[in-house]
Amino acid sequence: MTILFPSAKYSKGGGAYGLGVLTGRPCAGDISSLFGATDMDEHSEGHNGTDIAAPQGKHIYAPRTMTVTDVFSLDVVATDPLYIQLKEWFGNSVWFQFTDDDGVGWRTMFAHLAEPATTLVEGTEVSEGTFIGYVGSTGLSTGPHLHWVLGGESNRWLGRGNGNVEVLDYCATGSEASEPVAQNTNAIIRALQDARAAIDRATALVGGLS
Repeated sequence: MTILFPSAKYSKGGGAYGLGVLTGRPCAGDISSLFGATDMDEHSEGHNGTDIAAPQGKHIYAPRTMTVTDVFSLDVVATDPLYIQLKEWFGNSVWFQFTDDDGVGWRTMFAHLAEPATTLVEGTEVSEGTFIGYVGSTGLSTGPHLHWVLGGESNRWLGRGNGNVEVLDYCATGSEASEPVAQNTNAIIRALQDARAAIDRATALVGGLS
């Protein structure tokens, strides 16, 4: 599987919902609903993205270099029926497109924001790590979280059943990243235990000579 978002680290299992934990970008949090889930009435036809539970107002950052295609703000009155519907569903949302290293085009969207970043301009490119908004609960939402959707370039509005995929499958694996840390920690503990044992032996030897 191609890794599209290397700065996003997904660890399967655990977390408050037992669905895993995401660290890094776009924001860290417990996974509260997976792509395709039918865990609530709003997802009865299959969840079209992935939900990351996070505190209200937490900063969201671009997980890779992308081009801004759309910024929807509830502060701006929409007259187009499509835009009105998108706002009702997703609240404040920001949409991007990008091309991977194999030349495949993708679209991704971040929804239910408390507020999009005011610096985002449609048609411009943002680099990885750029601030893009705040976690919120606008639109059809039951609480603060980030709704993250990934789909093919041809799926303009990332509609359900039109080629969307589980975005977590395209993130780096958090457990792999953490294994060396755990191994290094164990090695340090063993070294400290060996040093302590050596000190105890030296102390006993000095005590026996006195």
